[in-house]
Amino acid sequence: MSSSTRMVKAYDTASALRSPRDQDADVFRHFSALLRSASDDLSRTRALAGTVTLWRTVMAANLDPLNPLPAPLRAQIVSVANAVIRMAEQDQPNLTTIATIGDNFADGLSGRT
Repeated sequence: MSSSTRMVKAYDTASALRSPRDQDADVFRHFSALLRSASDDLSRTRALAGTVTLWRTVMAANLDPLNPLPAPLRAQIVSVANAVIRMAEQDQPNLTTIATIGDNFADGLSGRT
């Protein structure tokens, strides 16, 4: 078995032991970390592109009428997603602010306040 195959198997095993909310929180933390560590135009562009994709996915999931979350909560999440996307698409986006919003969502998903 190749090392990459073992790594994928280990990740799958570890992921199965964690809740979907914790896994989702890790995705937000990942992009927040990318935004904070962006040190050049390329890394900044990649971090912003990934962040926009994440928030567009969050928005789409919360616009789905089959989403089990209460409608008022989904509306609030969509509002935040729209705001983050607008911030990320500005000429000079504030990466720290966008990262902080992602961290706040991660904390909420993890049950941290």
